Amino acid sequence: MAEAATRHATAQGRNLPSPSSDRPDLQRRDSPRTRLFHRSRSRDSNKPIPPPILVYHESARSIVFRDHLKRASSNDGIERRGGGSNGHGGILNGRSAQQQQQQNQSAEQASGIVQKAVSDGDIHIHDHERALSQELTDLATVFLPNAGADLPFLEKNKVQIKGFQPHIVPLDKLELGQNDVYQPLLDQDQQDETASESWTEAEKEAVHLLRTQRAAVKTIKDSDWTDFLMRFRSTRKAKSSKYPNAHDDIAPHENFPFNSFVTSTTLLPPDGRKMRCYGSLLHYCTGVLFALPDFDAATNEETEDEAVKRTETWSWPSGYSAKTEFNIDGRGQLINGRKEALVSLEKLREYNNDYIHKQDYVVAGRIIKGGLTTVPYNEVYLRVGGLGRIVNGRDVATGRECSRSFDYGVGLPAALFVRSASYGHLISLFRTRARLLHLLGEKHIKNIPLLLITSEHGVRVITEPMQREIFKKSAQSLNPFQNPVIAHNTTMDNSSGSGLKTKLEELIELDETIRTTLTPEECARLAGGFGATDDSVAHVLKDALLFDKASKDKDVTSDSHRLQDVVNEGLSAAVRAGDYHTSRQLLILYTLVASEGEKMDERTPHALQDEAHSKNKSKKADKQSALGSEAVMLQKQSSSLSSFSDTSSDMPATAPPPPPLDTDRLRSATNSDGLLAVLGAAQVLKAMKDGSAQKRAAESIFAIEEWIEHGEQSMAFRLASWRDQRAAQGDLRIATQNDSNFLAFVSNKAISNRKTFARQMKDAVANTDFKDVRFLHAILEILSRMHSPCLRLELLQYVLGLDNRYSVGHVERSVELAVTCLSIATAS
Repeated sequence: MAEAATRHATAQGRNLPSPSSDRPDLQRRDSPRTRLFHRSRSRDSNKPIPPPILVYHESARSIVFRDHLKRASSNDGIERRGGGSNGHGGILNGRSAQQQQQQNQSAEQASGIVQKAVSDGDIHIHDHERALSQELTDLATVFLPNAGADLPFLEKNKVQIKGFQPHIVPLDKLELGQNDVYQPLLDQDQQDETASESWTEAEKEAVHLLRTQRAAVKTIKDSDWTDFLMRFRSTRKAKSSKYPNAHDDIAPHENFPFNSFVTSTTLLPPDGRKMRCYGSLLHYCTGVLFALPDFDAATNEETEDEAVKRTETWSWPSGYSAKTEFNIDGRGQLINGRKEALVSLEKLREYNNDYIHKQDYVVAGRIIKGGLTTVPYNEVYLRVGGLGRIVNGRDVATGRECSRSFDYGVGLPAALFVRSASYGHLISLFRTRARLLHLLGEKHIKNIPLLLITSEHGVRVITEPMQREIFKKSAQSLNPFQNPVIAHNTTMDNSSGSGLKTKLEELIELDETIRTTLTPEECARLAGGFGATDDSVAHVLKDALLFDKASKDKDVTSDSHRLQDVVNEGLSAAVRAGDYHTSRQLLILYTLVASEGEKMDERTPHALQDEAHSKNKSKKADKQSALGSEAVMLQKQSSSLSSFSDTSSDMPATAPPPPPLDTDRLRSATNSDGLLAVLGAAQVLKAMKDGSAQKRAAESIFAIEEWIEHGEQSMAFRLASWRDQRAAQGDLRIATQNDSNFLAFVSNKAISNRKTFARQMKDAVANTDFKDVRFLHAILEILSRMHSPCLRLELLQYVLGLDNRYSVGHVERSVELAVTCLSIATAS
């Protein structure tokens, strides 16, 4: 086989000219055989890609020598190392008789060990499920080829591999999906006076405005929310400096803290019924509600119609397409017949009342006999902004008395609304509120009313108790999901600036009311599945930490691990949602909170609660703290301690790895590169904490040095190793970086690479204690020098406890994230 492989490699290296290079006509024509080949490839390309196979190696020696990774391609049985040219017995052909005699003596000793284990009862023959260890099974298979009759638990045609799984097994789906409806919201009776007693003043005012047609609504496309909200903060230049008009932006001034601008809105019929809003429900599922100025005859010198004409607050009836973006000239005047179609606001209200109470009414200038099920929207060209949010005539931020006007704007939105009661749209509404809190300020938006407005049911109030119930239901039974508008721009490899910025803006605030209503596990599921602010997640994790500390103080033998359970719940939700950023956020904050827990051991739980309460107050005033969303989600995966050398005495003491997280099931549930990086980082930290990395590193060094010793003595051994490794790569589909290079084993390149790898691993063992960031730096140094690794990559996977899917890039990203976790915890 070695000779055949050599001939194949030599033939490839000769660069022989192809027949078609001398015959240009052959380059233009395809032979029947070539056409058949292309048809065959076309048929193969239609086949589904086979699912990845997961392999967790049991020992370093099994990787280096392939003792129990070789498989037969047929049912003739597994290949035996004791004879034939297909096993390691071929190696003996290149050795002296003395070396072969020593090998036989070792085989006899191993055979005696296995037989003694059977006779002493260490191996329970009758119990297949509790058979001997994998290594002992392989020894019995190799050295006792006739043991099948005596050892019925051995399968002659199969080698069991620890951790072997045929394919990815996703997590079980939950009960609810995005399109499921939250029915209690639709069942709410708006005419019930007892129900309205629990409403806030702002909610009562918003419903009253809709019922009396004193409010205008605007639906906004999911991808346009940022641009719309920024209009309140930034002033646009006038289209023409020569001809200023009534519709130019008015910059913030005096008692008007926001920019004022003109936009298209809709005046809905009473209770918001009968009329549809602008845009499709798929892309325009949420919107804002603006209160119109109040023209009281006793306090206002001019009527509403006079103010509308003076300020050019235009309005058009239902069904008329004004298209103001195309029908206003450079001087701010209407063109193309739009001016002739104008109607007054009072006329719009009259039409709206007809839609509710009459069977025949006018739509777009025509009388509709029998009416319509849903009436098209009308349009009001309204000036918004200028003032803040006003409730009962007072600014909610300052308490100052304010009055809305068409001249300087009607202020910030008085309410937010959603157009359906599906869970997908309700979560979108909560995310939209979070964006308003972030961009317009908490003092202006906090406690803003949330409404449901549909043409069938009218207006419904999403009260605070109902919001908590929706959050609880979502945490328990709703399959989590990302914002579909930005999901493709927030992956690990494609995080555009605008997409990630939007994701940061829409992180939900889990305030104290929500945290007391939901369990810590449910809060973590919301954070991992839908996204929550860093302060919210940190509070949830600290509460779990305090619970563990208090349990330990009551009972020293207590093994409470609520903190790990909470984080695992959050990571599970992130895996369900496929969200790289929320899973990364959870892991970083978990490391940070766990490191603080190490410092809290000497303090009492009462003191810890007081400290957490005082920190909570200070963090509200400082949103750019170390726990700010920007500090975690935008933190690059690199060590802040990289300026220190590994042996520098000035290097600060790094935070220890957090308590181990069990992420084996989650890794087998996803094939996402981003999630594998996060879950791999959790496994790396676990390997550091429980000492398995140190043990496996020493084992790997011993195994690879043994291989080097044999490889330096025999080329036949190296060729057999190459063959076995290629067989494992093909049969088990081991996802190494590249297929093993034959010439590297013929020459001394493989030996040189593995000597370097062994030396680097020795240095890592000698210079680190596997408990701090120095070990991770050593691993990164090893990865930076890997160009075409196969066995070395598998050994690193084994040392860190990762499966065969982790390429050099995957391992590097996982280690870098582990460095980031420890660095942030150290810097805090």
